Amino acid sequence: MVLPSVVQFPKRRGFSGATIPSASSLALVAPRTRRVLDSAIMSVATDLQQLYRPIDTEIAEVRRLMSDLWDEVLGIVDPGARSDTAVGGKLLRPAMCLLSSGAIGAPRPADFVPMAAAMEMFHLAALAHDDVIDGANLRRGSISLNAMWSDHAAVLGGDYLVARGITVLASYGSCELVTHAIDCIRIMAEGELAHFGRGPDHHSEEACLALVRAKTASLFAVSCSTPCFVAADSYRDALYAYGEAVGMAFQLVDDLLDLRQDETVLGKPSCGDIVEGKKTIPILYMRNALDEAGTRRLDALRGRTLDPDERAWVADMLEETGAATSTERMARTYIDKARRSLADLPPGPLLDSLHGLAEFVLVRGS
Repeated sequence: MVLPSVVQFPKRRGFSGATIPSASSLALVAPRTRRVLDSAIMSVATDLQQLYRPIDTEIAEVRRLMSDLWDEVLGIVDPGARSDTAVGGKLLRPAMCLLSSGAIGAPRPADFVPMAAAMEMFHLAALAHDDVIDGANLRRGSISLNAMWSDHAAVLGGDYLVARGITVLASYGSCELVTHAIDCIRIMAEGELAHFGRGPDHHSEEACLALVRAKTASLFAVSCSTPCFVAADSYRDALYAYGEAVGMAFQLVDDLLDLRQDETVLGKPSCGDIVEGKKTIPILYMRNALDEAGTRRLDALRGRTLDPDERAWVADMLEETGAATSTERMARTYIDKARRSLADLPPGPLLDSLHGLAEFVLVRGS
């Protein structure tokens, strides 16, 4: 993959008349006015298409590049094979990379399309490895690589995606940029290894959050801050902090959705974290609030398929114990932190979208 030919980036394409105020400005207005502003933010944040409007051309190009790469990966195993489904997912990490590049004043955001695609390669590689670890057969409603091929081939497929992503980033001519990405991959692996080392019976909020920070938030942080290595380095720390906080909230919400949504929405079996014996923040909070009988019932769900009544019980306990409310409150705290991190970035529609994406993370349904 090489840098695409330069595309003139359209100026100031933003929301349809909607402007998202900065977190710092919200702190200065009266509570009633702030509630009105927050309502305006939420109305925009629920529409991902609107949030992507400033980068719609570039995100479409990322999707095309990823589709071509996916066909290439399949073709290595089965020459001539092509995927019969479009590249799925919200492309949040590429979008945040592109929006960050524009928000810091990069004159040609189209030049960051390969960089954004590399972030999605790293993400897909992590998913391929996770599916092997978890023994998952579905991903985004489609068959996973390990189910399609084998665990061995799926791990190699993930490794291949990492290698391709690093190759793409190397084309930007910055060793520091490449090291930044490699450090993220190391942190992701270290987080999983440390979690494995704690064993299946640990019950610690600190350990749960450490895993989220390493496995999920680190790639969000790198997706946002990597453009700074080739444009406006002074914003690197701010965008890293923004991405990390959004990534923390994203995973907390993801862990809630695993317990609340059904398979048709999730694209994978619900309550998978309980079945696999994972320790997520909502499961930890729920377990800590259950009585002895409830704890035994929760622990007995590990390692087997849940029936509808058991799934309903989990959803009920999530609400009755206050675990859902506590997790949502923590996610809200991270989003507020993320938006404050953007306080010194220049105003404009791309910054507006970064604020909106932070809010979207809290209200998404899948």
